Amino acid sequence: MPDRNAFPTENRFRRALYALPFLAITALMTRAFGMAEPIGPTIEEMVKTSVFTGPGVNVPIIKGFYGIPILDEIFNVVTAAFANLQFYVDKKAYWQSLVFLTDFAGMYAVVQLESYRPGNTFPISKYPVVFLFVSQIIAIGCTAPIFFFLAYVFTPAYKLTTPSLGRVGVEPCKAIYAAVVLALTSFACWLSNMPPSILQASNALHYTTAISAVGFYLFHTVANVGRTKPAKTSSARLFDRLAIGLLLLGYVAEGVVTILERNDQSKEAQTVHLVLLITIWLLISIQQDALRLLILGTSLSTLTFEIPLLVFSALGNLSTALSVTRLASQAVRALPLFSLAIYYLTYRGNDYTELFNNEESEPFLQTSGASEYTSYGTQPPRDTDYNSDTFTQGSEEDDDVIDIKRERAKRLNEKGGWWGYLADFSIFVPFLVPKKDRKVQLCILLCLTCIVATRAFNVLVPRQLGIVADQLLAKENPFQALFVWLGLSMLSHDILIGFIVDLTKIPIKQFSYRSLTNAAFNHVLSLPMEFHSERDSAEVMKAIEQGEALTNVLDTLLIELLPTFVDLMIAFIFLYWKFNSYVALAMAAAATTFITFEVYATSWNLDNRRESSKSKREEVRVMHQAVQGWQTVTYFNMFGFERRRFGGAVDKQLNAAKAWERRDACIQALLNAIVPCTFFILASLVIYDVFQGGSSPGDFVFFIQYWEYLIWPLKFLSHQYRYLMSDLVDAERLLYLLQTKPSITDKEGAKELEKVHGRVEFKNVSFSYDPRKTTIQDLSLSVEQGQTVALVGETGAGKSSIMKLLLRFYDINQGSITIDGHDIRDITLSSLRDALGVVPQDPLLFNASVLENMRYARPSATDEEIYDACRAAAIHDKILSFVDGYNTEVGEQGVKLSGGEIQRLAIARVFLKNPPILILDEATSAIDTNTESSIQGALDELKRERSTFIIAHRLSTIVSADKILVIHDGKVVESGTHAELIAIEGRYKQLWNKQIANK
Repeated sequence: MPDRNAFPTENRFRRALYALPFLAITALMTRAFGMAEPIGPTIEEMVKTSVFTGPGVNVPIIKGFYGIPILDEIFNVVTAAFANLQFYVDKKAYWQSLVFLTDFAGMYAVVQLESYRPGNTFPISKYPVVFLFVSQIIAIGCTAPIFFFLAYVFTPAYKLTTPSLGRVGVEPCKAIYAAVVLALTSFACWLSNMPPSILQASNALHYTTAISAVGFYLFHTVANVGRTKPAKTSSARLFDRLAIGLLLLGYVAEGVVTILERNDQSKEAQTVHLVLLITIWLLISIQQDALRLLILGTSLSTLTFEIPLLVFSALGNLSTALSVTRLASQAVRALPLFSLAIYYLTYRGNDYTELFNNEESEPFLQTSGASEYTSYGTQPPRDTDYNSDTFTQGSEEDDDVIDIKRERAKRLNEKGGWWGYLADFSIFVPFLVPKKDRKVQLCILLCLTCIVATRAFNVLVPRQLGIVADQLLAKENPFQALFVWLGLSMLSHDILIGFIVDLTKIPIKQFSYRSLTNAAFNHVLSLPMEFHSERDSAEVMKAIEQGEALTNVLDTLLIELLPTFVDLMIAFIFLYWKFNSYVALAMAAAATTFITFEVYATSWNLDNRRESSKSKREEVRVMHQAVQGWQTVTYFNMFGFERRRFGGAVDKQLNAAKAWERRDACIQALLNAIVPCTFFILASLVIYDVFQGGSSPGDFVFFIQYWEYLIWPLKFLSHQYRYLMSDLVDAERLLYLLQTKPSITDKEGAKELEKVHGRVEFKNVSFSYDPRKTTIQDLSLSVEQGQTVALVGETGAGKSSIMKLLLRFYDINQGSITIDGHDIRDITLSSLRDALGVVPQDPLLFNASVLENMRYARPSATDEEIYDACRAAAIHDKILSFVDGYNTEVGEQGVKLSGGEIQRLAIARVFLKNPPILILDEATSAIDTNTESSIQGALDELKRERSTFIIAHRLSTIVSADKILVIHDGKVVESGTHAELIAIEGRYKQLWNKQIANK
């Protein structure tokens, strides 16, 4: 603290007076809205009871530690405040401490004022007021950002009660206001110790206003990016436009005054203030429905500092028309700022209304992608298979993508923005972090080091070229500097560093792809029948393949987008240091203009791009239908129709592409025009600085090359953003897939099923696919070792469902299923399915040789064992008749074989597996009578001493079964041998008579 005689009394009085506007605003913010009650004496109480009612500060109020009333009171308030700072228990105590800080600033100002009174000999410099004051600022200043972040991100919105406005929609957390008040009060206190200069205080306020507004805008934008914006009413939109328009008009008017005034001491601060605030409010104005909190917070943070600026302008020299105009423009700005703040404090809308609370969003992968492609039994083509350069985003508006975007918007609203949403992606961390692979760890470290080094080389390379230019102008030998430039260029990101980054990315990408793809594939195999029956297999496979998409997301973020923004921040700081704030601001404005125009221009052409992509998909769909369905086209002689249909699809696609390409050409021309225009402005500022002697000609050369480094990534920023969004959609497919939990798993402590004898029992089993309809009702049956049980009944009676329960494709709702007395839920899935052999009605063969398809049943089987199994299934001789014998390729799903041959190979595989329990689901349905007779003996041999379940519609195949169960509506309605069931003349007799009659 300087000595009291260091400055004239009048100036010291004015110095303390500078703090009063801040004190008034903070008092208004902390008390007018009823946010808390002060725990210490207010400024008014101090003034009334102490200083101005007696001979000076020697009037005793409280005697204590210091023996001086004012200081004792300060000490008491400090102690009380810290005693009540229960930050993690009671946030009100935190708020009270801020109120105390306001009071403390007021008391300090009172001490300053009182020390200026004539005859007062109070030696303020001998007492540790400053120490106490600074300690409070540091203590609360360190905690304010923490609580601001925690309260803003992790606590729900709530309402505040105000005495003047009643209960209104003030939803922002108190910590937002706390941070504003803290910054404001801290600045006020610092200002009260400044030399007596309104100019310095004004400059500081100009910078503080711009930084606070920009900081709040950026923080709010990052915290709420992707959040669904509720639509505003037309009156609210009109109010926004009028208020922001009037505000911008005030800023533009002051900008004109700043240009015309010859005040070099404050012009730079005013320019920074005006450019940044005009940019922020323009960005807000171009948003169709800006969030209420964004406008409210920006208005309050701006208004808080605009009022002191208005006071300073009023206290200044108003003898010129320009100064009066400045004061008028500031007063005009205060009106819309105040109106916006009051309007959105009382606004009853909700920033966080979910758009999907009345809409049922289908879970991921439940839509069938084939619905759009009603082709002749062909698989729909992938959108990315054609013209990837132009139509990279062609799949953006497919049905499944729309569902993903809808689900993303819903989750963004539920989780409070991107931070909560992206937290779900932490599930990928174990697959991306190579904990044990030292080689990949080294590659990651080397890659990150190169990325950081590139930021430095982006500055060093053009700077070195500027040094070469300066040496040339100075008639010095530039070759040494030129060789240094060559060395730096060879090391830069275009050559050596870029080469290293490309090499290190290869093992990193392969590691992440291998980990993610294998994890997704294993996860899909572990999912139950319910998942596979409800999802489109093409979409499931597409989701498995998206490991590369996630690596692309990380690559775009960490290597493309993030370094670009880091380069812009470095450029702003470096250009400010190298030249002046005008160049730095012009660069920031140019980059912002370029990025904003890219984003909005892309949105302007989005409908045309979507239509072009859609028409291209239609063209490919028509072509695939005609080519894949050639036989159908030939049968009906529809060649002319297909030619006309395909030609119409081509014309439609070309017309849509023309509209998109024309508008895109206009956008690219405008973007290309922005580059030289912005360079012209920046170059003019740099040249002016060179003429003024602030920079050298070499600095201009530096700027030319540095600008190329900056503008090149900006040109592709919108493309990178689109690629990022596309890859993010693909990564979401993988995310939702991995988040799908298997419903059928091994319970903890499950045991292996060993030495299976084959006694199977269903006891009071009930099951339903849909809770609204029962499939199996109180079913009880038992199968002894070596016994054959046939299940018969009409289609849909529940026969196949019973076998799916035995295979544990689903878990039963009630009852139990046991094998040799062991509940199948208490044994491992692997040992359960090892004990079961299934011949399905529609067996699937892989696109491999006969030998490989057979060995799939038991990979350790010898060739001779395979031959024996095929002989047992009466297919061996037929296989030998093939040109390549057992090496014959069967084609996709066995298309090169007949239905009977496929069925017999499926039976042969079960012979090879040799399980203790058999399930024959219409095993001979696709076999003619002669062939059936030839393998019936083999089937009888296979069933010997094995428990066998036969599901059959052809009743002649189960006449010899030990027990026949007639299933109807999920219940066993008849049971017995063939002769017994014929004798009782029930449902079985009816089914038998129908089949006999049909023969």
